[in-house]
Amino acid sequence: MDNLVTIISVSCTALGFLATAITFIVRFVKSIKDKKVALREKRLAQDTLKICEALGNFVAQAEKFLGFGPAEKKEFAKVKANQFAIENGIAFNEAFVDGKIEELVKLSKEVNVRDKDKPQLQTMW
Repeated sequence: MDNLVTIISVSCTALGFLATAITFIVRFVKSIKDKKVALREKRLAQDTLKICEALGNFVAQAEKFLGFGPAEKKEFAKVKANQFAIENGIAFNEAFVDGKIEELVKLSKEVNVRDKDKPQLQTMW
């Protein structure tokens, strides 16, 4: 009878330890996965920022080409951005780059309005 009590006591203790160990391991693995995801997202944000900074220069270079249309200038900026991404080990997202180029061109047109495109104020005198 004494052996039965000892066996039950040791079994319950071992079972409690096993449950605690499994819970710790599961939470530890989940924590590691969360950290990997966070690092991946941080790197993606840094890479996106690098591409955006470089795109400003590429669009400015393309605007200096006088004999080319908007499509050729945009293609030039996209090719330069793709080369930049390859050189820096960054994943290239063409749709994102397309949208950013459009934003930069739109901003440039709003900021740098030509004199002939500015609204003229008419005086009554």
